[in-house]
This record gives sequence, structure tokens and C-alpha cells, in this order.
Amino acid sequence: MAGAEEKSGRKQADRDTHEIRQRLDVLGKQLDTAWAKHAPVTPAQQAHGAAMGQAIRLGTELVAGVAVGGLIGWALDQALGTAPFLMVVFLLLGAAAGIIGVMRSAKRMQAAAGPLPGRDLPPDEDDD
Repeated sequence: MAGAEEKSGRKQADRDTHEIRQRLDVLGKQLDTAWAKHAPVTPAQQAHGAAMGQAIRLGTELVAGVAVGGLIGWALDQALGTAPFLMVVFLLLGAAAGIIGVMRSAKRMQAAAGPLPGRDLPPDEDDD
């Protein structure tokens, strides 16, 4: 019985090993193909994504201001019975708040981006 512990009872065939190697090679090629499709992101793609994110953020701020103002105005109209008056007032206030928020965010983004190229040039002296 001592010999039974060393042997599995099945003979190791070269054919099985060869098939496993072939499957591993095919899997390796498939992995290489998948990794090639997911190439690293270039700095230009990162900049494009960041700009798109900022644009969506600004648009959302504007729409949220108008929506919140309209909702508050509608709720007050329902509670006080002043049908369209407060909704119109709060829609305008919400639009103003949204525009101010967008302007603040745009100023912060502009300050973070730094000066524009050519901005530090002296004024033209031939403009008379």
C-alpha cells in the first residue's frame, strides 16, 4: 500500500500536458488582445475628460438653481394660494443664483488654469 500514496492511479500522458499548454497559449493571446484594447490614457484624453466634466458641472449648477427655485416657488404657491406669482419670482431667483454659481465656478477654474499664453506681454506702443 505504500506505493499507492506515490501514484495517482492515472498515467500522466504527454498528450494531456500538450493540450494544457495549447490552451494556456490561446488564453495568453486572448489576454494580450484584451490588454491592447485598453491602452493607457493619454494626457490629451485626460484633458478632454476633465474639460467635459467641468462643462457638465457648470450646466448642472445652472439647471439645479432654476429647478430648486421653481420647486420652492411652486410649493409656496400651493401653500399660500398665490397661483403663479411666487413660482415666477422664485424661478427668476433660482436662475440668478444658478448664473452666479456658474460664474464663481468659472472664475475658480480660470484661476486654477493660470494665465493665458501671451497675457504677460507688454501693451502695444504703436496703437495711437
